[in-house]
Amino acid sequence: MAIRIKPYYALRQVMGNHPFIEIDSDSTNIEELLENLFARYGPEFRAMVLDTETGAVSQNTQILVNGRHYRTLPNKLKTLLKSGDEISLFPPIAGG
Repeated sequence: MAIRIKPYYALRQVMGNHPFIEIDSDSTNIEELLENLFARYGPEFRAMVLDTETGAVSQNTQILVNGRHYRTLPNKLKTLLKSGDEISLFPPIAGG
């Protein structure tokens, strides 16, 4: 199934500096998609998305599925994906 990934800021750089990436994925949910992206883009990508202490998605990482934050979806990371879905990825941003 074809899924469009839109990485932002530092994640875009780690993922080849493309405004979007269209991938054919056998991932059935967000969690599996992330695992596939970790394998594809390596430890730097993983470190930007996951909390290093817990191994869970960082509280500051924003993952949107068709414009909706995954935490607002009933199945969270287990949310099923379908062909044509758009996943936006925002890394933690620091500043003040």
